[in-house]
Amino acid sequence: MPTCLYCKRADGPFTSREHTIHESLGNQGHGGKPPIVLQRGVVCDKCNNEVLSGLDSTLLDFMSISLMRTFYGVVSKSGKLPETKLSNASLRMVAPNHVVFQPNSPKALIDKGGGEFGLNLLSNLKVRPKQCRDVARALFKMTLGCMYDDQPDVALSERFDLMRRKILGNEDFHGYVTVVMRVWEPTADNMRSELDYGFIEGPGRKSTVWTRLDFLRVSLFTDLEARGPQKPSLFPGDQAEILNF
Repeated sequence: MPTCLYCKRADGPFTSREHTIHESLGNQGHGGKPPIVLQRGVVCDKCNNEVLSGLDSTLLDFMSISLMRTFYGVVSKSGKLPETKLSNASLRMVAPNHVVFQPNSPKALIDKGGGEFGLNLLSNLKVRPKQCRDVARALFKMTLGCMYDDQPDVALSERFDLMRRKILGNEDFHGYVTVVMRVWEPTADNMRSELDYGFIEGPGRKSTVWTRLDFLRVSLFTDLEARGPQKPSLFPGDQAEILNF
């Protein structure tokens, strides 16, 4: 009898597949390879269609993720063109390589002189602790799914029961998400998302599992278990911001 990876209930039903990484982040199959999914029997329909779906939406709406989708035209599974709505402007892709910018505040445009303008899309925007927490929960959810694909017994172990409660919203917690805006330009070969994670253990070290989601020019870092905020230095010129909640 199947047991749900997230709620560990066995009363199902289990009729749907769970995309480990959302399709709107590029997990739609590349180079003839199928998308990364958890097959039927791993995640119950209730978790998949309710809590997990809501976490996916929160991640897609997260500012840096949403902007990358719009700038680089990552369409949804249905083929819908992306758009980003900000407090002082909106951006909408209307055709491949054609993004329409609509400011609703004079602060959205910076006059650099000589007919040159810059965008000030982050003004008037503040990431709320709840949104940060939900983004962390979305990263937890994806990491546990990838872990199941690699090591199902480990992913289902009691060690991650606390994380399951956090993912499902049954356990309040504090933590951080580090946002790194990378300087390199995506190419056709890396126009997709990847998730990497690793176990940190050893004498004198507090055990944890770090995780990193790479999507186009942005990376999101956090820890599944207790550890202080991390500000990685991966490449010269990277810009990292630590969001605590």
